[in-house]
Amino acid sequence: MVTVKTDTPQALVERLESRVAQNPKDAQAKMALAMALSDLRQHDRAVQLLKPLQAKRPTDHELANLLGVMHKRAGDLKAALRMLERAHRLQPLKVAPLLNAGNVHDALGDYPSAVQAYQRALVIAPKHAELWRLHARVLDLTGATEHALISNDRALALAPDDELLVQHCVQLLLKHKRYAKANTVVEQFLALQPSSLAGQVMLARITLRQGNAPQASAMLREVIAQAPGHFQANMLLGFILGASNRSEANEAYRRAWAAQPNNFNALEQLIDSLSRSRHGNEVAHLEEAYALALELESRHPEQRTNAARTLRTIHGRMMDLDRLQATGQLNDLLPMWQRFGNHWAVHYELGQVNSLEDRLLLVEWHRAWGRQVIQQVKPVQPLAMPALHTGRKLRVGFMSSDLRDHPVSYFARPLLEQYNRDKIEVYCYSFYEGAQSRYQQHLESQVTRFGWWPKLPDEQVAERIAADGLDMLFELGGSSHMNKLEVMAYQPARLSASWLGYPHSAGLETIDYILVDPYLQPSDERLLIEKPFAMPHTWVTVGPHTFQHIPILPSLPEQRRGHLTFGTANNPYKYTRACIDTWAQVLRTVPGSHFLFLRPEASSPVFQANARQLFAQRDVDPSRLDFIGVRGTHLQHYNEIDIALDTLPHVGGTTTCESLWMGVPTISLVGAGFPERLSYSNLNNAGVGDLATFSTQAYVDKAAELARDPARRLHLRTHLRPMMLSHPLGQSTRFVQDFYQLAHKVASQ
Repeated sequence: MVTVKTDTPQALVERLESRVAQNPKDAQAKMALAMALSDLRQHDRAVQLLKPLQAKRPTDHELANLLGVMHKRAGDLKAALRMLERAHRLQPLKVAPLLNAGNVHDALGDYPSAVQAYQRALVIAPKHAELWRLHARVLDLTGATEHALISNDRALALAPDDELLVQHCVQLLLKHKRYAKANTVVEQFLALQPSSLAGQVMLARITLRQGNAPQASAMLREVIAQAPGHFQANMLLGFILGASNRSEANEAYRRAWAAQPNNFNALEQLIDSLSRSRHGNEVAHLEEAYALALELESRHPEQRTNAARTLRTIHGRMMDLDRLQATGQLNDLLPMWQRFGNHWAVHYELGQVNSLEDRLLLVEWHRAWGRQVIQQVKPVQPLAMPALHTGRKLRVGFMSSDLRDHPVSYFARPLLEQYNRDKIEVYCYSFYEGAQSRYQQHLESQVTRFGWWPKLPDEQVAERIAADGLDMLFELGGSSHMNKLEVMAYQPARLSASWLGYPHSAGLETIDYILVDPYLQPSDERLLIEKPFAMPHTWVTVGPHTFQHIPILPSLPEQRRGHLTFGTANNPYKYTRACIDTWAQVLRTVPGSHFLFLRPEASSPVFQANARQLFAQRDVDPSRLDFIGVRGTHLQHYNEIDIALDTLPHVGGTTTCESLWMGVPTISLVGAGFPERLSYSNLNNAGVGDLATFSTQAYVDKAAELARDPARRLHLRTHLRPMMLSHPLGQSTRFVQDFYQLAHKVASQ
């Protein structure tokens, strides 16, 4: 290859372009120029430069290998594989094409093929430590854990002082809870590299995985005090601070990205952290996250699929449905999330279904995920307990990271306050990483025991819960942030159930029940994994314990605003194309009506522009859209909405309840699956079941019918709240009695 001077990247490109212009046949200069262009993220230009050269030099294995790498960087992974296979055929004893092909298979999620590629390379280069490390990684992703750990050991034996390699190998050991081995590896590394700050970061990582987050944070701060831009220390500190101090976490990720501006992981984590930031100006954080997401897609097009969850979250929140769709199809993403065990990634996809087959696919994905988790854990043994008929109190537990000032707790609160203390003991377990609030203190004062264990390893959580000897444990958090769904795989209670936090079967077959009611329970039993824990009336209760007593203005919004207003406060991840189609059809059917987005994102200029474009594409004047951007104090703004339109197919839950509480009728579409029936339950249990419809046309017709009926809307505005309180949805005492009677019956079987 041509030897070049040290230049700025752009100066290097200009100098190489001049050289190529002077001598168009200089292949080495063209190859150097392609690499320089790629370093400037001009991957497509690099590919276009090399393709005609490779066509003229089809037997040049080095050129074929380089073109394969350029295709990979440009995001064309299939073309990359074709070219790398050609390079391998031209020079079967060269390691680079096989190593690069393994990397491409890895990026495609084809881990068995990646294993084969690395194995073939290892035959040629059996002392290549990085190859053994890569081989271990993809072996582990195929489920061959023990073989992966053997390859991991070989990598470490060949390069015990290689800082980056040791870091990756330690990560694999920690994944499989080999804490003692990981600590030995790091100590050996530090004996060889005593001044390595990375070694100190590795020790902090081990400390964190063993459950001591404060000590790990202190260790990382010591490293950052010595080297403020230390990449690994800042990345890990950002992770630890993610829930307790998002502002500081963002700064840690910024320092990491500044240290390595071409690092994909640093940029992705910064985007994710910004999108979760609620402090200060939330929309400013969101806008920055969106801008950085566009930069990530430009810098790292080959990583679009790997970053799909982060990108889909930010594009969904900004109503950029085109870019969301460009991240991949669900059929392609689900297998990847399965391999990485990313349960949380699927929560936002529960509405991306069009058929019964899609819904069954999601159920089977959850089941497969659960079996994968169960295979990796050993159940703990709950303490032996006397039978309930001996007179011992019923012991019921509730587990969630949201047992604090959070909607999950608002719904659970009656069960934690109104139980019969002469017959029942209630235990709570929280993993929230933020500061204790007065609301949490109140809940602690109401229950028999409140375990608060942020960042405690799953196995230790399970052991502590098992020590309480529960009859039944209810998991309320699902895959929400900071929660520990996997604890249920350890079977820490005699019986277990899911409720509230995840509107779908969680997937763990160690969870015995899922709480439902007659409306919520799917008619097709294949759409649930757990047995139904079937309440006689409603699966939740609401009232003053749930919502503040916000005054309802006596007149209709239509009278005050001069036009009828539809609206939603639902999360944008539920805004599918089918949902936007239906909302637009409602607006076309009711001339002059407006649609109000009541969301934190609604004050974002990007969100507004994308929303207007989507409705304009559906023949709705974008001036008919209104936006109120607010978080936490949004209930009062329901006074500006005449009729709430539910999302579809994934409907609202909390938002439907709060809409009814504020006297605003909600039109909903009932679907086959659990996430499509929440509002169906709420509406029927509030006495307005006729607002639940069973086809999109019926949805549109019902919205138009209610729009033409101001008398009913006025009646509902002033009477819906008392109606709720007189129906099962608002009768907390009845709900608590039904719940614990059912729990006692189930636990006695």
